[in-house]
Amino acid sequence: MSVSAAGRTGGGRLKGASLVVGGAALFVLGLFVVATGTGLSGLLGMRVETFGHIDCRDTRTSKGQTVWHCFGAAEGVGRTRISFADHDGRNDPETITATQLTEGGRWFAHSSMIVGYGMIPLLLGAGTAAWGGYRVREAGRRGR
Repeated sequence: MSVSAAGRTGGGRLKGASLVVGGAALFVLGLFVVATGTGLSGLLGMRVETFGHIDCRDTRTSKGQTVWHCFGAAEGVGRTRISFADHDGRNDPETITATQLTEGGRWFAHSSMIVGYGMIPLLLGAGTAAWGGYRVREAGRRGR
């Protein structure tokens, strides 16, 4: 059974283009998560507030880890739940700055944990898109 060069070339371009599109989508998702974790989400039009009167329910963390849920109050927001706050393991932070992704949605603290998790799809997406671009280019060279 033989496969023509034209058949492989077209398939290589299509698979490469799919990798580029999928990688770009993964990259954008990772960038969105990193922007949320660093506070740059305010530039994207999302609501960013600084909360005080912090009360973290789970403080059994080691120094410098992340607490899943804290509660805090801000002007105009009232007392609300904040997810993924950095915590020193002993004392609740004085303030937490957080981003609300959608109106009336959850608040996510600007934390190193969110940035770290966002780097995973960001780097995978960049690598996947680059590999797809390479495949498209190679398929184009073979098709000439």
